[in-house]
Amino acid sequence: MNTRSSGRMLGHVLARLALAAALLLGAAFPAAALDAPEAARVLAYGLRAMETRTLEPVRLDATTLEGLRGLAAIEPGLTLQSDEKGISAELGGRLIGRRPRPADDTPEAWAVLAMNLLAAAQERSGALAGIDAEALYQAFFDSALAQLDPFSRYAGRVEAERQQERRNGFGGIGIRYRLHRDHLEVTSVLEGTPAEDSDIEPGDRIVKIGDTPVDNLSRKAVHDLLRGPVDSRLALTLTHGGETRVVEMRRGLVSTPTAFLSQSGGMPRLKITRFSQQTVALSRRLIEEYLAAARERPAGLILDLRGNPGGLLDQAVSLSDLFLIKGDIVSTRGRHPHTLQSYQATQTDVPGGDILGGLPILALIDGRTASAAEIVAAALQADGRAVVVGTTSYGKGTVQTVVAMPNGGELTLTWSRFYTPSGYALHGLGVMPTVCTAEGRTTPEMLMRALTGGTLPAIANYGRWRSVPLADAESRRALRRVCPPEDHGDRDALDLDVAQAILQSPGAYRTALAALETASASRPSP
Repeated sequence: MNTRSSGRMLGHVLARLALAAALLLGAAFPAAALDAPEAARVLAYGLRAMETRTLEPVRLDATTLEGLRGLAAIEPGLTLQSDEKGISAELGGRLIGRRPRPADDTPEAWAVLAMNLLAAAQERSGALAGIDAEALYQAFFDSALAQLDPFSRYAGRVEAERQQERRNGFGGIGIRYRLHRDHLEVTSVLEGTPAEDSDIEPGDRIVKIGDTPVDNLSRKAVHDLLRGPVDSRLALTLTHGGETRVVEMRRGLVSTPTAFLSQSGGMPRLKITRFSQQTVALSRRLIEEYLAAARERPAGLILDLRGNPGGLLDQAVSLSDLFLIKGDIVSTRGRHPHTLQSYQATQTDVPGGDILGGLPILALIDGRTASAAEIVAAALQADGRAVVVGTTSYGKGTVQTVVAMPNGGELTLTWSRFYTPSGYALHGLGVMPTVCTAEGRTTPEMLMRALTGGTLPAIANYGRWRSVPLADAESRRALRRVCPPEDHGDRDALDLDVAQAILQSPGAYRTALAALETASASRPSP
């Protein structure tokens, strides 16, 4: 799950002063294709971010050493060693450079040391002699971050742009297309986009984008022509059935849909695939349109979070807030002061605080439900607002912050853990469903009998689930085996059958909520 940060306070001025001082003192930077002072500034910026924002403390010397070891991906013969005096580099077993530890233990000083060792290696390595800045950053940060956790990573400028588009959307017109030699064939039009407003339809052929004919254009060229700043003008020349027309429009903010509402057994099913910037607005619109058009009040809503890998923290909080009238949603804790946050239901997003007006909710989860999606499931379960059906979720209970780098890339750093309203840390544990459908060795009828008889294993273990310590990894793994995490995706009909059966039996729904509340009240002492 991501939160966002510009990283502007990470020491621009200090970095420039330190690097300028290093140059004045005659630091031997590599002279190849790199802008060495700029490369050192980017390394220092990243080291500063890791020093101040990671979940666990890092040492600058160890982090720099691991980053330099990443250069072995480019020059396999390169090895680096560290002792109390400094860092040495060897190539093919021969010493090629040694630098003493900086007098000042700062990111800027360690970045200068890294660049000086790179200079020494470049003199003897053809592979490193021609290294460009992006290859350096990728090798250095990939290796440095690998020592932290699986979710901290570096993205160069191109990949960072893609990630930003997935999170926030992009300036475009909202079409999917198939590229041919002399035209684009429109295959679909996204709802609520400039293309839909301009009556562009599947089957239309785009033969000219602005003044540029679509004639042997590359996919990248088409991509660059169609996209641009939000509200900028664009003209398209289209043909259909022998007729040609020119359509003028303004680009809008386009976001790939992440929420879809369909019917399942006569009940609304809201499927959320991930949490991007537009997820809650789209979900709210879909629900409101469904309720307005429904001839009769539905028995409830199926909220399908299976396979959802997570996304933006604020969207998970806002989606939970659509259904909750009061109470906690999630809290986060880490080293950085900004990680100490607590989020509650506000009653301001929709009239009455609950968009469904109290309609029952069945939330579906599986072993690939992670991060932001787990926040929603845990919050609704803890509040007694939903019965959770499926398998134990993934158990990714950490928050990542995104630091914008000076080169246009991004550092994604794990900087906090999140805790459910029940008080337990989700990381390495996940959400336990009230009704478990793992291993497929059951039927809706058997599960309904177990539910009414109070013999569901999840309910019996819920007290332990809430109290197991974060450090007790073995007990947490044992609890996950009670209802093993599985990938159900959209293929598992049992989840939907059970959800529909519970919603069709108000007594079963109330029994599931009451059973979990009883289990919560009788939690054992830690």
